[in-house]
Amino acid sequence: MITWFNKLINVGVKPMYQPWEIYLTRKLNLIACITMCNMIIALVFFQITGYKHIFIDCLLSLMVLPFLILLNRYKNYIWTAYGFYFVGFSFLASMCLKMGIDSYIILFYFPMMISMIQLLGRRETLKHLVVISFFCFCTILVIVIGYNGNYYNFEIGNDDFKQTKLFNIILSFLSALAFNISLVMESIGQENLIKKMLKEKEILLAEVFHRVKNNMNIVTSLLNLKKEISNSQEVKDALEDCRNRVFSMALVHQTIFNNDSIVELNFKAYIESLTTEIKNSLRSNKPVDIHLDTELVMLDLSSAIPCGLILNELITNSFKYASNEDKLIIHIKLRHFNNTIELEVRDNGKGLPENWEQNNHSLGMELISSLSQQLDGTHQFKNDDGLVFKLVFKLKS
Repeated sequence: MITWFNKLINVGVKPMYQPWEIYLTRKLNLIACITMCNMIIALVFFQITGYKHIFIDCLLSLMVLPFLILLNRYKNYIWTAYGFYFVGFSFLASMCLKMGIDSYIILFYFPMMISMIQLLGRRETLKHLVVISFFCFCTILVIVIGYNGNYYNFEIGNDDFKQTKLFNIILSFLSALAFNISLVMESIGQENLIKKMLKEKEILLAEVFHRVKNNMNIVTSLLNLKKEISNSQEVKDALEDCRNRVFSMALVHQTIFNNDSIVELNFKAYIESLTTEIKNSLRSNKPVDIHLDTELVMLDLSSAIPCGLILNELITNSFKYASNEDKLIIHIKLRHFNNTIELEVRDNGKGLPENWEQNNHSLGMELISSLSQQLDGTHQFKNDDGLVFKLVFKLKS
């Protein structure tokens, strides 16, 4: 029985549907089933009371409702929504005009409108909600005009009419309750499915980060091996630069993989790891102090990798060109304010030579400029008792 009911509720669900489309289709089928149950109850009641005019309306509506489920199967949920609410509001308008204002048929509008807002209150279906709401307003307007002009056909005894009013009040309340419970249960199911899909996505992304990190570590190991067997110092320096650049990218993936979040990187912790690795890798003959003045900043992958590569170039260049002092001192400052990131790196070297921009064709400087543009940021170099680099960019929303 449960299996059969689930098959009925899933009529019209297509493989290419997104989760919200699946549950919209299911909810429409479920509401159609609830409405059919209401029609059957109403048929029994009006058969007992002998009110044949309403019996015919209920019978016609009951015959139409299964075709709405078929619309889900052969068309889509939008066709079904229009069909359901056009039939529903037309039926209610007819009932209200036939039984009059004291019958409380108008109460059935409330569960219908509740279900309509719940079903079509998404951005993708908002225009359809507006159209159906306008049709609902028009039917209410027709009912008001009919009540004011006494255009209704009341043909039932007072005693039976009291029972009918009570029946309408109870059934409208139960309908609203059934609609709400069904919508809430489907929403809970949709939320659980989304959580499950999100968890699966996180696992897959974590595996991707892990594999990328491992592949990059293999590349750095190969570069290290090639560096060790090379006899040319120029080749060794070039291989070391490549190794550090690859490592700075691999460290981003490793840090994200080790964190709870797979969409953001703790860049403060990343800077600490990167500076330690570069310091150990380059092994300067002179003492090196790296002072960090960094705030907690979370960056996404598209911002973290360019920033990591920029830092790698700057620190590596300081080791290469700022070694004229007895002790190399590097200061790294990271600030976050008003959705803006400010990164500053300075050393105590000799700074940039005059007219360096005109004569600058180094790969490192071109890389820094290109990466700054990738971040949609602004950067500048200046001399202030050594080289000072400043990068400012906005966080991506």
